[in-house]
Amino acid sequence: MKIDKIVSDSPVSAKYAYFDTGAAAPPPTPVIDRVKAYLDETAELGTYLPSLRKRVYEDLETTRAKTAAFIGAKPEEIAFTKNGTEAICLVAQGIDWAEGDEIIVPETEMLSNLSVWLQLEQQRGIRVVRAKASLEGLLDAAAIAEHVTDRTRLISFVALSNVTGAVQPVAEICAMAQQRGVMTHVDAAQAIGVLDVDIHDWGCDFLSTCGRKGLRAIEGSGFLYIAEPRIAELSSCMIGWWNSSVDGEGALVLPQTAKRFEAGCPNVPAIYSLDAALDYASDLGQGAIEARCREITDYALQGLARIPGFELYGPADAAHRIGIIPFNIKGLDPRSLVLELEMRGIIIEAGHFMASSILEGYNIDCMARASIHYFNTEAEIDRLVSNILDIKESK
Repeated sequence: MKIDKIVSDSPVSAKYAYFDTGAAAPPPTPVIDRVKAYLDETAELGTYLPSLRKRVYEDLETTRAKTAAFIGAKPEEIAFTKNGTEAICLVAQGIDWAEGDEIIVPETEMLSNLSVWLQLEQQRGIRVVRAKASLEGLLDAAAIAEHVTDRTRLISFVALSNVTGAVQPVAEICAMAQQRGVMTHVDAAQAIGVLDVDIHDWGCDFLSTCGRKGLRAIEGSGFLYIAEPRIAELSSCMIGWWNSSVDGEGALVLPQTAKRFEAGCPNVPAIYSLDAALDYASDLGQGAIEARCREITDYALQGLARIPGFELYGPADAAHRIGIIPFNIKGLDPRSLVLELEMRGIIIEAGHFMASSILEGYNIDCMARASIHYFNTEAEIDRLVSNILDIKESK
């Protein structure tokens, strides 16, 4: 992996050491160039110039196929969304719930993979069952299995935690669920573009993700994977001109593919950014990206551990975590630390990350978080460590 070229493709690196991919990664130059080129065309030619629009719609289907190939799926199994939350909601609202049905949602989840299920509990009478994780935030398939009953319809869980950085045993959980006739949804917002994902290895029924994090596409991009046998079972809660038609007898007709979950005008600039981001990641090799992320995460953990008062949350074993490093420094307020580091040209984040139940397990209400990606360098990590040391010594 040519780190110098990657850094040169990342304009943010000229101004900041950016450690907040967990919120949104800075898009590389080729991604921005692709979006600009499309917007320039619409300004010069008109958005609905027939020949342009024909090419755009063809391009979208090329991107759909490229997205599918990236995770080992079929194009028919991919729906474009504007973010991971929307994708989760499409699954949640599409299942034919009956009162008393159960969904298992571990205590590792942030709001996007909790709120919609709680809403269904209120509106449809389903039951949300909360499964516990280890203190390090790791899930265990056998422990989750203890919560499965004959009313369990779905298990919904995150592949890579935005809070602890824990990499969950996705394949094991999905295999257990499949053996019991239970569907699975995997929140892969932090995983896609970081881990080398093959949907067949995971074996889930649904996967939701955004494009703005590990893939480094722009905001407003994302997709939903629906295993082919589940497409017809899931009701579409958004219908419009893009995903429906009316036959000669006046009956509604929907595509027999995941496109049935896309309504109205597609977000073309965001999808173009996703296309370019997939090209960028594929050129580097997703296996190489994961290896680099593990390497740079381990380097950061070793450096931060040298800071007196450093408290790490999540898995102690680096083999069970990647990219996201949640921590506190004794004697330093995490939110103040974020502000002081920004003034020094270093970007991290602090907060509860919409997962208060996890923080309660550590008896804290706020943590700092450095989220590392392949475009970060060892020199930037060294800057982070040395500046935190300097801030601590000045207090």
